[in-house]
Amino acid sequence: MRVRHETARAMNSRFRRRRFLAGFGGALVGLPYLESLAPRSARAQDAAVKRFGVCFARNGVNMARWFPTQDYGPLTEAHLVGTANEPLNALRGKLLYPRGVHMSPRGWGRDGGGGDDHGKGMAHKLTAQFAEAEEWLALGPSVDHVIAAQINPGSEGARRPPMNLMVGRAGRYRGLDFSSYSGEATAVAPINNPWNAYAEFMNLNSDDADASEAAARVAARRESVLDLVRDQFETLEQGPLSAADKAKLEAHFTSIRELEQTMTSSGISSWDAALVERAQPYEGAEDAVEENAEYATIADLQVDIMALALACDYTRVATLQFDHGAAGPTFVWDGMQHEYNHHKLSHGKVRDDCFGDSTEDGCEDVAGYEDMLFDIDLWHQRKFARLLEKLEGYSEADGASVLDNSVILYTNELSDGKDHSWLDLPYILAGSCAGYFKQGEYVHLGDYEEAPHNKLLNTIVNAMGIPSDWFGVAEGGGGQTMQGGVYDALLA
Repeated sequence: MRVRHETARAMNSRFRRRRFLAGFGGALVGLPYLESLAPRSARAQDAAVKRFGVCFARNGVNMARWFPTQDYGPLTEAHLVGTANEPLNALRGKLLYPRGVHMSPRGWGRDGGGGDDHGKGMAHKLTAQFAEAEEWLALGPSVDHVIAAQINPGSEGARRPPMNLMVGRAGRYRGLDFSSYSGEATAVAPINNPWNAYAEFMNLNSDDADASEAAARVAARRESVLDLVRDQFETLEQGPLSAADKAKLEAHFTSIRELEQTMTSSGISSWDAALVERAQPYEGAEDAVEENAEYATIADLQVDIMALALACDYTRVATLQFDHGAAGPTFVWDGMQHEYNHHKLSHGKVRDDCFGDSTEDGCEDVAGYEDMLFDIDLWHQRKFARLLEKLEGYSEADGASVLDNSVILYTNELSDGKDHSWLDLPYILAGSCAGYFKQGEYVHLGDYEEAPHNKLLNTIVNAMGIPSDWFGVAEGGGGQTMQGGVYDALLA
């Protein structure tokens, strides 16, 4: 017994220094924060780990029913009732709605650069950079890569890149496919097969023979990744865990198992036995990821993977992109039976090359498109709510939740899709980022062209503990309304 006790003590000492279980084939299962294993000397302010996430939806929204409906100030239930954000009402105390933000560099050809309005919406939104003329690729890094290079796990200069996920099929059409960039015109293709994302997260995607066997054992439905780390799991259980930590582990492992079961029951884990390199588009079963029967399932899986990866500190930066620019599926699930895809409905026109009040032949409005667009907006906000609820369910060292220590950004490619508008963009900041941001507020930042989004991105960079005076196109570089500094009105 004494030998076993010593082994458990040594193992628990290692758990204090790292947050994962290691197993067969190099499998690594991330752990949430466990107070019982935290060094006693850790102080709450030192223990808070900040995270940054993005949910990026394509096209525009139904502007008449998206924003809070009451006056600026503290959010009440009435602010969100009847809007697309009603699914977030239970979490409104942890939301911040900045109003009046416009894209910078601007659309409608105001500031130049490559890309049509959809292309600019994709290229500019997370980079605040121009797009180049031919492929419409952004000419600078996106905020997720800038932040990950400073705060993600790993050593200086070799930190893990952000986790970039996608729901839908890459269109392979210039910059419209991408929102995340590691550098100038260097787009990062998000992972759109949940199995590939999960295998990367659990370290099952190496070329090692044991790793391949481990991946096959999970994908073939015979085992869980938890079985691959069983020895270390049993040793961890023997340690001095509190009842609260045991309950947290039970909930965490239940989430992992449910995720695996959904992947295997839907056939996702058997789409392709060969795992692709990180940050490369999935090359197998391209049609399946956008088939109506799978799209909603994949969305939930990607949300769950993102939440687990952030909660376990596998990554501190993650993005989830819903399809690609000027595109989107036809929503025929969750009570929706649409005839036209999301792009056409965002334009409100039978022909998707029509926008605004065009009266060309075939440019008549789709009957009831406003209601259908509202239903799509509601669907996206339910997925956003799912992510936030999962992050809220993980407690941290200071008694706050993972959501409290994070800032999760929701944004869209455009505001009013019918006009290809870059003005008054839909934005939400969820989580205070360990007390940096106000919570439960609806804040007016400016009117027409007064509140550039590059300053919002710069505010987020500073929230993550990275001092920054400016983000995006260099001052004087052509972004005519861009600003430096941070939005003080958003700060706690």
